[in-house]
Amino acid sequence: MRRHINTLNGLITLINDDPLAPSPDLPVSSVLAQMIETVVKTTNLSININSTTGGVHSPRSFHYHGQALDINRLDGKRIDDVSNGAAVQVFQQAVAAHADVAECFGPFINIRKRGALVEQRPDLRIRHVNHLHISSQT
Repeated sequence: MRRHINTLNGLITLINDDPLAPSPDLPVSSVLAQMIETVVKTTNLSININSTTGGVHSPRSFHYHGQALDINRLDGKRIDDVSNGAAVQVFQQAVAAHADVAECFGPFINIRKRGALVEQRPDLRIRHVNHLHISSQT
């Protein structure tokens, strides 16, 4: 089942950094939406989601199934802003610890989970220094 992500009174915004690209305000899996809302509430950090099911991603991407999103800003600052490192790390740790996470790629953590199996993917860091890629298992 798909649904729109709750903006939690402005803690979550959905603005694409490319005005010509598809809006990220599209339905995603209810599991992904709930996971992101829970992490935002837990960390009390605001986020901007700049991609969900639209845009161009790798051919087997979870984005096309409504199970992935990209975050380009955290607490109003870009993910690659060095002054935002501590907040990005806290957010990634909360996502990585969530039971429903399948992928958490970014500047600090790069893991893929399949059930209890956790695969470290440090090779993916270089493609995720300016955004967080997060996907859910369902």
